[in-house]
Order: sequence, then C-alpha cells, then structure tokens
Amino acid sequence: MSLLKELPIINFSLEDLKPGSSSWVSTCKHVRYALEEYGCFIALYQQVSPQLMDNIFAQCRDLFQVPLENKVKNTSEEPYRGYIGPKPLMPLYEGMAIDNVTCPQETQKFRDLMWPQGKPKFSEITDLFAKLLADLEHTVEKMLFESFQIPQEQYESLASSNTHLLRFLKYRAPEDSDTIVRFPSHTDKNLTTIVVQHDVGGLEVRTKDGDWITVEPAPSQFLFLAGDGLQVWSNDRVKACHHRVKHCGDKTRYSLGMFTFNNGVFQVPKELVDESHPLLYNQFDSRGFIRFYSTEEAKKAEFPIKTYCGVKN
Repeated sequence: MSLLKELPIINFSLEDLKPGSSSWVSTCKHVRYALEEYGCFIALYQQVSPQLMDNIFAQCRDLFQVPLENKVKNTSEEPYRGYIGPKPLMPLYEGMAIDNVTCPQETQKFRDLMWPQGKPKFSEITDLFAKLLADLEHTVEKMLFESFQIPQEQYESLASSNTHLLRFLKYRAPEDSDTIVRFPSHTDKNLTTIVVQHDVGGLEVRTKDGDWITVEPAPSQFLFLAGDGLQVWSNDRVKACHHRVKHCGDKTRYSLGMFTFNNGVFQVPKELVDESHPLLYNQFDSRGFIRFYSTEEAKKAEFPIKTYCGVKN
C-alpha cells in the first residue's frame, strides 16, 4: 500500500489475491485501515483494461448525445435513480442510470430506450465493465467482513440483497473557462460507491481534519467510497466519505459511478458492538432511508442518517 496525496492506494491486481493467501490477509488489513481512517481509498484494478476504459467512456459520450425525449425515458420509482437534467443550482450537470446493471436484460432495456434503432457494442461493453466493478465491490466487502472477524455467512446474507446501479455523469464545460462548477459536498446514501474518472478530473474528498484532497484520473485507478449504509453497518467505525466535484477549464467532464444498494433490512453485527463501541443504530432499511432523505425532515437534519435510524439516548 502506498500513498497518493495522502489517500491510500490498494492493489487488487495481485496474482495471488485469493482468500487465505498472505496477500489477501495483508490487503484485508489495508482495506480496513483505509476505510476507518479516510472513508475511501484508491483501488488499483488492472482487470479493467485501458481499452475497456476508453470504450465505456466513448459510450458515455455517445449517450449524452441522444435526444432529450429519449433521455427522459430513463425513469425510476426510487428517488435519484433516473435521468437528472440541468437545474438552477447545477445548470451544467446531467446524469442517467442503469439500475440492477449486472443483469444484462436491464442494460438491453436501457439501450433500447436510448437508441431504438440499436447501438452496436453498448450492451457488451457495459455488461463487462459493470461485472468487473461489481467483482471489485464484492472483494472489498468480503475483506472488510473478514478484517472484523465477522462470519462469512453474514457477508453472504448481506451481499445476496445487494444490487448495483451504474450512473453516467456529465459536467459541461462552463462558457467562461475561469468559472468553477461545483457538485456540492455530500455523502452517498447507499452502501458503497466506486467513482470512475477518465481524462478530466475534479473529484475531491474530505479528510477527518476537514482538508480536501484532489483525486486525479490515473490508469487502472478507481476511488472506492463508503456511503451512509456502510457507516450504519459498521457502527460508525467507518464514516461515510464526504466528496464533491470541482470542475473548471474548457473540457466537458464525463465520469461514472457504480453504486451498491442493499435492498433488504440489516442491523449492526454484534461483533461490532462493545463497551468502546456502544450500539449507535437501529436496524437499517436502505430503500426506506433513500425515501426519507427526500423529505423536508431529512433536509432540516444535521445528520439525516442518525435522524432516520440512530439509537436515541
């Protein structure tokens, strides 16, 4: 493990990175340390080749060229999951998403909405990319359970209720190259997130001390973030990572986010509750929290996650 501007870099491309190996054991320790100290880390993950990265971002650029009447067909009953167009506070931002993206039928349905006449290679490229990122997320989650000495069957139970959403993001370059466009500081409301940058950076993460670290794009490197769901599961041993986007210059910024959502109800494992770490959260309904977060009560709360399911003293 090495440091890049204070953020840990963890290598997930080691040949012998298999459960029980010395590499696996040491990487488990690095994952736990990084998430406890930073709420995030840089994953070195060469399984996603440079060619695949180029291909998925080419598809991303093509996607935002489709007519608006096609984009708005990207809908969802869940908040924040469908098409998000420019708004007064973020006039240069757009986003679209494929829910349950590791299911090939969902990718195909999305493709048919965006490109009714067909789109060569979109499904093939997206399916492969999503599978590889989901594999990375599974590995990190499994390592975190192991590092806390939580039985494997508990990991399997949680993971069986997880799904993945792939969001395509676009930040149009401001007309004035001196203007700074920001996506404000926030934590993600899901379990974990993998953020993928390509040729234009702008992502920043906040440390415990309140400093901001810029995460530059680099080959085979992905930012792995803890969300509010992981903070609950870990009983605050891992804090959700505050992050933001700061974009300026004359280039449009494209990025991707792989969001892991839990579709069930879980509670803090008993292994993570002791005298030094009293129980802080009641059982957690991930979908319920997403719906709660869109309410006026949540908007007024200093810590929405604690308002939603925190243990009242």
